[in-house]
Amino acid sequence: MKFPEGSDIYMKKILTIILDGFGMKEDVYGNAVKNAGMTNFIDIWQNYPHTLLNCNEKKVGLPNDVAINSELAHKTIGAGRIVKSKYEVVQEAISNNSLINNNKYTKMIEYLKESKKNIHIIYMLSESILNSNINDLKYITSNLTKRGIKNVYLHIITDGEDSSKFYSLNFFKQHRVDYNNVNISSICGKYYALDKTRDYTKTQVFYDLLVNSKGVKTPSIERIIEICYNKKISDTYLPPIKTANYAPIKNEDVVLFLNYGRDSQFQILNSLVNTEFDAFKTTKLNVKAYSLFEVRKNLNIDYLLKEDKEKNTLSEYLGILGLSQARITEEIKEESLDYYLDGARDIDIENCENYILKTNKIEYIEKKPEMKALNIARLAIKCMENDYDFIIANFANPDVIGHTGNFQATINALQAIDVCLGKIMDVAKDNFYKVIILGSHANCETIIDRNNKIITKNTLNKVPFIIMDKKVKLKSGDITGVVPTILSYMDINLPKEMKNTEILLEER
Repeated sequence: MKFPEGSDIYMKKILTIILDGFGMKEDVYGNAVKNAGMTNFIDIWQNYPHTLLNCNEKKVGLPNDVAINSELAHKTIGAGRIVKSKYEVVQEAISNNSLINNNKYTKMIEYLKESKKNIHIIYMLSESILNSNINDLKYITSNLTKRGIKNVYLHIITDGEDSSKFYSLNFFKQHRVDYNNVNISSICGKYYALDKTRDYTKTQVFYDLLVNSKGVKTPSIERIIEICYNKKISDTYLPPIKTANYAPIKNEDVVLFLNYGRDSQFQILNSLVNTEFDAFKTTKLNVKAYSLFEVRKNLNIDYLLKEDKEKNTLSEYLGILGLSQARITEEIKEESLDYYLDGARDIDIENCENYILKTNKIEYIEKKPEMKALNIARLAIKCMENDYDFIIANFANPDVIGHTGNFQATINALQAIDVCLGKIMDVAKDNFYKVIILGSHANCETIIDRNNKIITKNTLNKVPFIIMDKKVKLKSGDITGVVPTILSYMDINLPKEMKNTEILLEER
């Protein structure tokens, strides 16, 4: 192990536990955290140095009233500084017209003019501008019209998680989508369209809608959504719907994804463009596929913009110093831990092991709210016993189950995590680990608001940050300070990229 100049000979061993989507607030009403009776967490909170951290709005470089999402939260935490969101990258590209003037977009337009083929825009209708932005859709469709492209078909994915559960109906009623000769072709809930659990049976439903014309046909978008709502089917679970203007994706058509998410788009794009795809039977199409940002390096698509990359992030820096690392989570949060935490980069880190558990493939994930929490705890314990220098364990439950809006299931998820915390703490002490606990962003502390409305989206509340060492004292700040604080606590000099970030340790 290499030590930076000026560090102590004794290096602290660290276990960092990320409670994904775990925020805190005083109001007990509709607050799954307060109602879960998390005795182990409460004991840790009351007996060890702690603080609450901002993770939203201008504190992390976002506009007012904008709550951070899991991807950007992990990228910010890992970088130890304010980072640029994909939303900002797109808005800059729109303001300076570089989005429609880059070579890939220009070639796409030229191909559409020459071939007379259809362009299919796939867009998630969401209230969160960190997922997608309706202004992007208006901008692109307006430009397509100006350039004489008429065969434009819009396939809408409804959210219901980072948005209100029943958001899309009011949107269609108030904002009749009439964007410059654009035809709304189909509608489908994100449960099928944007699965992240490797459950290709869900992806096949969306694929069959897009390619094989399988879906409920309706002359009225509003009426079919009303029927679904009356049956308590929220936006997340809307079935595949074909409109009166439906057109399937055909050979040599163009497909353009206007969502920002990386992992959520992979499964459907993989089925559309991968000639060796075999998870289910597909119609082998030669489509020209585009996305705003890179989805996977070797996926046969063109991307129009580049996401900002961050160097000297937490795991990379510890790897350079020669520390052994273990990172533990389940599939649904794999990208957060081994891509966004690394500065939105696919990099190999020396002496770093990623332990990725398969997420349960069940119809409704809230029916098993504990998810793989116990397995993650067991792995964390095993890694401590194997004497890794630095361990990160991510518990996905607060975020994933919180987004369902199921209050009791979220309580059950948090209780499962609390049991895991108790098991981990016993072993950590015996193996001389210092434990750090933090929330990545806020979600599960607000499941029902004071108007009895179910809240599924992320919130503007603060998140906990705890160092289980009574010799330190913490001050308030924001999540950019987490990694600089951890490194300082470990007596490691900060990389130059983190030098200007406030450290959350107070001198005693």
